[in-house]
Amino acid sequence: MHKIFFGIMICSIVAGAAEYIFSYRVAIKNGIILNEKYYFSPAMLNANLLDKIKNPYKKCEIVHNSKSEREFLDFAKEEILECFFKWGVKLEDRSKASNYQGEFVSLLSIPATRIKVEYERGIATIYHLVANKKEK
Repeated sequence: MHKIFFGIMICSIVAGAAEYIFSYRVAIKNGIILNEKYYFSPAMLNANLLDKIKNPYKKCEIVHNSKSEREFLDFAKEEILECFFKWGVKLEDRSKASNYQGEFVSLLSIPATRIKVEYERGIATIYHLVANKKEK
């Protein structure tokens, strides 16, 4: 059992790429952040099994000095979010005013997105994975 586990770990280290499901959500009320959720979850199935491909138009390269991929995902949060914001986000705004006072609630979210991270020392590339369109 241990041999299988270490074999899988070595293959993932050699390949230098891992697949994740990423999502993000932040709620802001009157300019104050109420809550923020930033998730990277390892994909249970490889995209190759799901017939997915890397989208060349939705990729970004991030220069870093992290010692591991996990450290990169945890500490390069601003750079990673900037990358996703370029790809598009969902923004919902609820505003109301009464008696000359306003209340503003904004929800910004990035829905669950399948990505591939190619991690190398000094630079990481994040790809958005999309369905492979089969020809008829």
